[in-house]
Amino acid sequence: MDGLKNYQGEFLPDMNWNVFDRETLVNTLELYRKMFLAIDGFWFLGIKDQFGEDVAMDRDLWAWKKYMRYEMKHLTKMFNITGNDVKALFKTMQLSSWVGNLDVEWDLKEANHGVMRVFRCSTLEALVKEGKGREMYFCSKIEQQMFDMQTEYFNPEMHARPLQIPPETIGGPICCEWEIVC
Repeated sequence: MDGLKNYQGEFLPDMNWNVFDRETLVNTLELYRKMFLAIDGFWFLGIKDQFGEDVAMDRDLWAWKKYMRYEMKHLTKMFNITGNDVKALFKTMQLSSWVGNLDVEWDLKEANHGVMRVFRCSTLEALVKEGKGREMYFCSKIEQQMFDMQTEYFNPEMHARPLQIPPETIGGPICCEWEIVC
């Protein structure tokens, strides 16, 4: 059997993911990546509405710190990614559930030096659409801390610094650009 393209038709009491074809599985992975980002946004907005933005940011960063360590640990183990350099970080980030929602160019200059360029960012798009000005500080305030969480996992001497970030990049061809070194 080539595999199912959808789950139309009869109920399969012993259904598992092995019954679907490769294209359907890839499309499902893309959908789960989007849903992952959506639940993060819904959760943040719910906390923000009830307790304010400062509490929402604090709890969001707390959750992401826990999640980043969890994700990095499991992805490096599952895909046998070793090392404590930028190359290992980039490989792991390429597999990350949230990075899959970005249009990224990875420029690994050498094992300990790389540049990450983002050309499409759904978070930035949502912040601009929201129209409350959060896009003016989100990357400098939040994304820097998110990078710090990831680089620290691999190497306490690894650091990310923004080369280009909003608000300067809004409306341009690039959303952000980060240099990572150790």
